[in-house]
Amino acid sequence: MKHSLVKIIALVLALMLAFSTPVFAQADTVEKVTVGIFDVCMGLIDDGLTQLDTDESESTDGSVDSEVPIDPEQPSNPENPIEPPTEPENPDNPDNPDDPDNPDNPDVPVEPEDPVEPEQPKPTFDEIPGDTLVGRMYICSEIVFLGHSWIYIESTFDGEIPVGYYTVAPFGSVSVGTFLMTRRDGIGVYYNVERYSATKFGLRSANWLGMDVTKDQLLKVNKEIKGWNYWDLYFNCTFFASKVWNSVSDKFFMPMMFPVFTKAQANTKGGNKNVAMQPHDNPEDCFKQRGSDDDAELETVSSGSLKTRIG
Repeated sequence: MKHSLVKIIALVLALMLAFSTPVFAQADTVEKVTVGIFDVCMGLIDDGLTQLDTDESESTDGSVDSEVPIDPEQPSNPENPIEPPTEPENPDNPDNPDDPDNPDNPDVPVEPEDPVEPEQPKPTFDEIPGDTLVGRMYICSEIVFLGHSWIYIESTFDGEIPVGYYTVAPFGSVSVGTFLMTRRDGIGVYYNVERYSATKFGLRSANWLGMDVTKDQLLKVNKEIKGWNYWDLYFNCTFFASKVWNSVSDKFFMPMMFPVFTKAQANTKGGNKNVAMQPHDNPEDCFKQRGSDDDAELETVSSGSLKTRIG
């Protein structure tokens, strides 16, 4: 519709220009002028129509409906477009090497750990002072028929201690006594036979009296045990137990022939019948002392020495 209207207007203008040509002009001149004017008008009209089509197209597409305000802070250089802002990296991300909480970040100073002092080795029996308590010693008696008396030592030391020729484990114990012919291995000093018998058969009519012993006191006890390797009617188990006890205790026991007298003396000095030695059921850990002093050694007892009660 618009195109036709424009062409009609152009034709009218061309006619008006033609008729306005002077009458003295020749006919061919008039024709050329008229055609030229018409071409010029049509060229102008075509340019106008082209622009009109462009405006209608943009208006129809809706892409240029109005002017878009320009942000004054927005740079207008098309060669350097503004990149959209990126999200900040998660500071709590442990995989982020720049995270100050990341231990792998080389820029984060590492706090030195407190030095751990090496554990000091525990002192041995030979290294401790002489007044250090190392155990508790008991003089014990059981009255079955003629009866029996012996020494029992229980360690309170966190390390090995020597008792006679026997080595007591930390917080362990040992019994030491002498026998005549009631043991298959003969006369002499025995280790752990009383403990083994008490574990296997129990104790009857027994009592004991105890005292704490230091390292120096135990060394005196050991000297008495190592120097003993005999038994007779007087220097029997009662005499042995009393002599070892008297080497360090101020509660003196009169050595007498029968264990019943040792038991009676223990009762008058504060002893009791609650004898509770550590259990012992290992026959391989029961020994007979062969010899005395520096020439002595321990031998495992035979099974025959463990078949009967101690009393």
